Amino acid sequence: MFGRRKNEVLYPWVGKLSIYETIMQGLDAQGRLTDDQLPDDEEYWAGHTMRWVAGGLDGAFGHHGAGEHVADKIKDLVQLLSRQCRKPGMKTRRETYVRLMEENALSLIDPLLDAVRQHPAIQPDRLYEEARWLAEHGAHRNVVKIGIALLGLLETEQHHELILTLAKHDEFTLYAAVAICNISEQANEQLYTLARQVHGWGRIHVVERLEPTRQEIRDWLLREGFRNNVMYEYLAYECAHKGELHTAIAVPQIDQELFDGAGDILSALLAAGGPAESIDDYEHAAMVIGNYLRHAKAMCTTVQHFTIIMDIADFLDEEDDSWETRYEHEWTPELRRRYASLCQQMMDDPQWVQLVEQELQHADSPHLHYAIRVARMLTLDVWPVLFDQLSRYPVKPTLYFELIKTEDEQRVRKLVAFAEQHLPLGEIASGPANLPGYGLEYEAHQCLGMLLQLLSSHEGMGQELVAAGLWSPVTSNRCAALHVLKVWSSEMWGEKTTERLHHLSVAETEESIREQIREIL
Repeated sequence: MFGRRKNEVLYPWVGKLSIYETIMQGLDAQGRLTDDQLPDDEEYWAGHTMRWVAGGLDGAFGHHGAGEHVADKIKDLVQLLSRQCRKPGMKTRRETYVRLMEENALSLIDPLLDAVRQHPAIQPDRLYEEARWLAEHGAHRNVVKIGIALLGLLETEQHHELILTLAKHDEFTLYAAVAICNISEQANEQLYTLARQVHGWGRIHVVERLEPTRQEIRDWLLREGFRNNVMYEYLAYECAHKGELHTAIAVPQIDQELFDGAGDILSALLAAGGPAESIDDYEHAAMVIGNYLRHAKAMCTTVQHFTIIMDIADFLDEEDDSWETRYEHEWTPELRRRYASLCQQMMDDPQWVQLVEQELQHADSPHLHYAIRVARMLTLDVWPVLFDQLSRYPVKPTLYFELIKTEDEQRVRKLVAFAEQHLPLGEIASGPANLPGYGLEYEAHQCLGMLLQLLSSHEGMGQELVAAGLWSPVTSNRCAALHVLKVWSSEMWGEKTTERLHHLSVAETEESIREQIREIL
């Protein structure tokens, strides 16, 4: 037993299921991943109060920032790989593995691959064996990422299945997609298959590299390809451009899936900006909007469709300098007026009031937020209807998110009283910790967090909620409760809240929160 423990310390992969095996076990009958947990999760995220979604860290920095300077690290790693090629051994493998564990793979990839290509002592066959071992047996994500990248330097069919399997986890899709493009003669078809199997950052990375070589791919891009679990904005322009949206909807009639896809792409382009292309980057914007509105006269039948018409109407109604630039290209003042008139005609249709009222009766509907947005545009008072839904769904964050949007004192008191009676405050107040509070198991904590935002403007109201927030394991709850106390006078805190605050001054582990407590006390 001592020997095994010693090996686990010396060789970090010992005693852990490899990432490749973990992914293999998580695939369903259709080859889709059902569980994105990795064997190094606890180790990798130790000390962090928040975890990124799979692929999120690489995706965000890949789209928003550049990697750090790593010249010295690259030199050491290439020397280790060269030594392993000349004289393979566990000692060198362990040293390489530990170095890779501790580094950010994204910042290493390009300079490392360049250095490996140029190093005269690195032998391709020996490098292949080591790269394959890292990718197939590594139990730590950065090790596997580097293994995949190194395999992408070597043209052989032997490891395609390995790379395609790892690619199904969003954490590794970026690295696998680049490798596939480098080594496979069927790269585009493999990317197309992979794009339909991943839905987060992985889909974003794959679609960015996917070429629209045939009509089936173009059709998929416009109907499904842009849909991902991060932000539609990242792929809206990519799919509109590659899928030739302007041509696809210029025909007399289109199918429902294309109409829905075109609307969601337009909505994303209208909302986009910053790292993602916006409607002003899309050269066929005026043509697509015109044809979409033409189809919408017969096909706009849901509250979600209505919100897209609203997005277009808001865009056309904007009064800023951007329109002078647009008029220099495809737009004209006459087109703008005509499209705005079409939007207004559809929004004036009396059917929408009835449809919205029907949707508001179902708090579990995936279209609820669309219905609420339309209702507010139509100046309908949704508060009483949504409050009635609380009796059936007393712990539903989406309801509280909408209900706190009121300045009516009586409504605030009614909502706070309901929450004090129906939220599981005893369970929420389980003691301070450093939890981010995401996921279904923290819905009650999310409801409380929203209510605490409301209470800072209503002194003395909801003392039970504030007390629960102070003793919540979710960091944002405690911060929100402390903000309430900063705004309230101490006479309005209440005995329970004051007692909790003093207890928290001793029990709190986050120094920034301890500093806030000291300021308040």
